[in-house]
Amino acid sequence: MTQQSPPSQGSQAVSLAKSVMRRQASLSLRVAAIFVALLAGLPLFNAWFPEVANRPFAGFTVSWFLLGISFFPITWLLSAYFVKASDRLEAEAAAQFAAIGLPAGAAPAPANEILADLAESEREVTE
Repeated sequence: MTQQSPPSQGSQAVSLAKSVMRRQASLSLRVAAIFVALLAGLPLFNAWFPEVANRPFAGFTVSWFLLGISFFPITWLLSAYFVKASDRLEAEAAAQFAAIGLPAGAAPAPANEILADLAESEREVTE
């Protein structure tokens, strides 16, 4: 059996960075999907349920109440959720980078720089 060497710090950093980017993209797409559904849902609500949409509510029709009054707080809530979830992802990423020995906030070098450093260190070992 051949024994595999543990992954280098550089390859772990690149892997972690890709994982963080995937998670951030997933969060962004989820929040955007909810926002688009709400945005597209109001005209559909008006078309499919006109009797409910035109009913008076708090001095407005339900349609105008949803659009003019409640849409902005919903948007703020989505934004607050996004910021809190992003902060949580960044804190988790910082902990993961610290676990492999990178200082918090340090961005991993691009893969080609890591490979060049590895090649250079191998040359120094053989000399």
